[in-house]
Amino acid sequence: MYLILLSIIFSSCTNNIVFEKTVDINKEGWHKDSIVQMKFKPEVNQAYDIFFLIRNDNDYPYSNLFLIADIEDRNTKIADTLEYEMADKKGKWLGSGIWDLKESKLIYKSNFIFNDTLTKTFNIQQADRKSGQVTGDALLEGINTVGIVIEKYIKNK
Repeated sequence: MYLILLSIIFSSCTNNIVFEKTVDINKEGWHKDSIVQMKFKPEVNQAYDIFFLIRNDNDYPYSNLFLIADIEDRNTKIADTLEYEMADKKGKWLGSGIWDLKESKLIYKSNFIFNDTLTKTFNIQQADRKSGQVTGDALLEGINTVGIVIEKYIKNK
């Protein structure tokens, strides 16, 4: 009985996911020139919530994460520089998970509408740097997985 109830709850929480893909990052670290790339073909005039899925461990050296992200097709390109909080003020990792591996689902775009059905390419690159440093970290440790989750937008959820 409990298993059936959990299955219903879990499926009702994920039935609006239309795309999900993750890429494992090299164990040595995420190089500043390494771009995680994923492709998605949207429905026209459908609103989406787009999230980045980041899995980090205790080797991650910062309390926040900077990303350069863009969405492009053959006609357009939308580029953003983003900052996400990864730990609270006491240094406790945000996100879910056990032990030293945490997973954070970070909002990128909400209620976002594509105006055509051209295949979109998402490019994600780390842009972390130490305070006062002009160039970014050549190798960012502690990020294990980078991904995208795209859900159909549901008003008032």
